[in-house]
Amino acid sequence: MGLKLILFIPLIEIVLFILFGDLFGFFQAILAIIISIFFGLWLLFPKNKVENIQKIGLEPVDWICKRIAGIFLIIPGFFTDTMGILLLIKSMRPLLWLLIPGQLKKFTSSFTRKQGFKQNNKKDENQKIIDAEYKDLDD
Repeated sequence: MGLKLILFIPLIEIVLFILFGDLFGFFQAILAIIISIFFGLWLLFPKNKVENIQKIGLEPVDWICKRIAGIFLIIPGFFTDTMGILLLIKSMRPLLWLLIPGQLKKFTSSFTRKQGFKQNNKKDENQKIIDAEYKDLDD
């Protein structure tokens, strides 16, 4: 299902571009695509280069969805723009979760916060700290 949808997206984009171009006009459709590209770039590359997630108050999922929405908005077309806008709305994210293939859902469900923290704690327990004194011979 997922691969078929990915191969079908360019056809959907062409049909939607023809429909919106016919409905609103060619130049307005091109202008809408250009505006969405600039908005996607603004989402993907924020003004402040060092973005601290804790400082802003974003959860990692929100940060990831914001970046993916930026990528979708950069891709020219109305279908991907709609998906990008839906990703920005928190309540609409479960709707997009239905479009994700089952194999990818199983792969992502294996990564949970608790498992990540457990693995980090196990690494800390197994590490041995060795104190040593040294001299820098180059000085």
